[in-house]
Amino acid sequence: MNDVVLRLDDIATELGIDRVGVASLMSPVEDRYMDKYDKWIAEGKHADMSYLVEHRSLREDPRTLLPEARTMIVCAVSYYPTALQAPDAPQISKYAYGRDYHKVLKKVLTSFAERMTDTFGSHTYRVCIDTAPISERYWAQRAGIGHIGKNQNLIIPKIGSYIFLGEILTSLDLTPSDPVHRSCGSCTKCIEACPTQALSSEGLDARRCLSYLTIEHRGEIPSDLRAALGSRIYGCDTCQDVCPYNHRPIKTRLFPASSKILTLSEDDIRNFDEETYASLFFGSAATRAKYEGMKRNIEIYFENKRRKEE
Repeated sequence: MNDVVLRLDDIATELGIDRVGVASLMSPVEDRYMDKYDKWIAEGKHADMSYLVEHRSLREDPRTLLPEARTMIVCAVSYYPTALQAPDAPQISKYAYGRDYHKVLKKVLTSFAERMTDTFGSHTYRVCIDTAPISERYWAQRAGIGHIGKNQNLIIPKIGSYIFLGEILTSLDLTPSDPVHRSCGSCTKCIEACPTQALSSEGLDARRCLSYLTIEHRGEIPSDLRAALGSRIYGCDTCQDVCPYNHRPIKTRLFPASSKILTLSEDDIRNFDEETYASLFFGSAATRAKYEGMKRNIEIYFENKRRKEE
């Protein structure tokens, strides 16, 4: 760990950030990574997420967003909750247990960037929290934070993959971290455990991914995939839950779980309407599914429950 990262790490620790790394922006994303991404798009594996097709130049070179940027600071924050839902409850993905991460991390990383001024001098910066089309997992790997696993999540040694990423593009020219050269080796636990075979050695097919289908997808969920939802009503964590790197995940310091989600029961969603939706999920990232999407997911939940009891 170089001196720059050590000083950044001091700031990060005080702000509740679990890992920080530095990447130079003086060379863009490698061709091999972009070629793989383009192939994934061409094969339609991005499903209906048309926004993933847009802004290719920015995915390749973040300086398109901030031309004076010289360095990217990549920050990772654990969202793994200190307590979990009951296993027989309607299941919500762990990342949505707490407050909407966009708002929380925007504030934290803005404070981080401002404090960098005291340490490194005045700088122009831009904070990105899943709101700009940056190839953030690639940059996190290049910044020495972790490696991209077979479950397509960023995996950080001793922390795991239950993490949010945020970036600061800065005009400061800082010494970069050593990139990570690590892999999952021969492990295929996530591929084998995926309920819909959305994962393979080729990567993720979002068209079959339960997270995509319950969160991003608008409209009906294909009939052959409905049973695979089981008790899930928002997202799916299976590929992370089985990952050996998540055997002892670091618990979150910034995202305390909502008591309404921790204690969520069938009775809470049995007569689901817009008022119930707002009461249960206000301020949570779970609103990404919209009321119509959550209502659809809940209908499938009860459909699966009836089938199981027959």
